[in-house]
Amino acid sequence: MNVDKLFSESPEFETERLRLRRLTLEDVPEYFAFASDPLVSQHSLWNCHETIDDSVGYIRRVLDQYEQQTVYIWAFIWKDTGELIGRGGVFDMNESMQSAELGYAISSRYWNMGVASEAMQPVVNYCFRELDCNRLAGRCNAGNIGSARVMEKLGMSYEGLLRKQLKIKGVFTDQKLYARIRDDL
Repeated sequence: MNVDKLFSESPEFETERLRLRRLTLEDVPEYFAFASDPLVSQHSLWNCHETIDDSVGYIRRVLDQYEQQTVYIWAFIWKDTGELIGRGGVFDMNESMQSAELGYAISSRYWNMGVASEAMQPVVNYCFRELDCNRLAGRCNAGNIGSARVMEKLGMSYEGLLRKQLKIKGVFTDQKLYARIRDDL
């Protein structure tokens, strides 16, 4: 996996309804608008943003991760309004194994509209076609049917259940593991 190429190109993508680009500090108000919704964070390790400073801190960490070339996050912009409605990207990038993991979060106002899979499809394509990725994985809580469906729509296959793998908001939670490999293309 060619991590240097990802960070030197800073690719942007456009789909039918979305534009994907890097997060910036100018995104803080709109990021806070969706990250402060408890529904959005209910299945994740991160907590609902309670103050605008929570969103400032998150975006600053993302900007540091860009500099360190450890995580790449795209802002999902709804083209009709120019509004930031979510984010997603790649992390746990392993150059020698040519692998990475995917993650995403979408405003609950845009759930069940195919937005997450629409946003992440160009990311998946880029990882395989441009970054020489061999394997992309993703995980979701066993009860998160929507996120599991996103990964299936991205061509990922269910590989198994990671029992009590994460402690989310004080509760050990089973995670479903999905992956797609280059041979699946």
